[in-house]
Amino acid sequence: MGRLIAGGDSFIYGSELADCYVNNVEVVSHLTYPALIANELKMDYCCVAQPGYSNNAIRRTVMDACEQSHNVELVIVMWSFPNRYEFRFDNAWEQISAWSTVTSIEEIKKSFVIDNPIVLKHHANKLKRDQTLGITDFAKSFYDHVGSNKHWETYNFLSDVLILQQYLKLKNIPYLFTSVDESILQAQNYVDGSLATLRSLIDFNSWGWFDHKGFYTWAKDMGFPFATTHPKEQAHIEAAHLIYEHLRYISRLP
Repeated sequence: MGRLIAGGDSFIYGSELADCYVNNVEVVSHLTYPALIANELKMDYCCVAQPGYSNNAIRRTVMDACEQSHNVELVIVMWSFPNRYEFRFDNAWEQISAWSTVTSIEEIKKSFVIDNPIVLKHHANKLKRDQTLGITDFAKSFYDHVGSNKHWETYNFLSDVLILQQYLKLKNIPYLFTSVDESILQAQNYVDGSLATLRSLIDFNSWGWFDHKGFYTWAKDMGFPFATTHPKEQAHIEAAHLIYEHLRYISRLP
């Protein structure tokens, strides 16, 4: 049986979907659009996404999964927001984002559409861990000096995309990239030769979009139901149709 490897953040992990909680513990959902596509193709489904993953982590974990797997017939990657980063702290990979600079769980809760105690607990645990490891102080300094700079976050993002693209081409693994938003499309608006060089090397024929938008933006604009911060099942069902048809159009189906 061929394998479909899916990489991304909480949207691909399936946070807040109907099957993502087992005894109040969050697990990988099989109701996300790549999981639905794997089921349609009768392929083994391997999801290496995790909530809060940065594009650094997405690139790393997809490459590792491909190296450790046999008979990979398709890779689907949905890139995350470019202002997330991955660093190594005490022999473990840690994700930092704008949330890492927050010191109050109440501030995080303000972004919720509906209350979800499990999601809130996840954020509270991450906040406590960041403070214990000193990540909160590091994140504040990093975002003050580097992390919130649009040129740097875009350069970092484009580099990860290009590395994974070239790896998959080298390994002759069929793939499709997409994104949660339109950040990579907006990269052309920044006047910088280095950014232009990277962007010119990205094969956009291997990308799929949702009515010319990222998944998160599209789901909001289409008015699909949301949980706290994630689209619910209806958005994934429609997204599976769109991506499946695009995969067929660009001849990436096994």
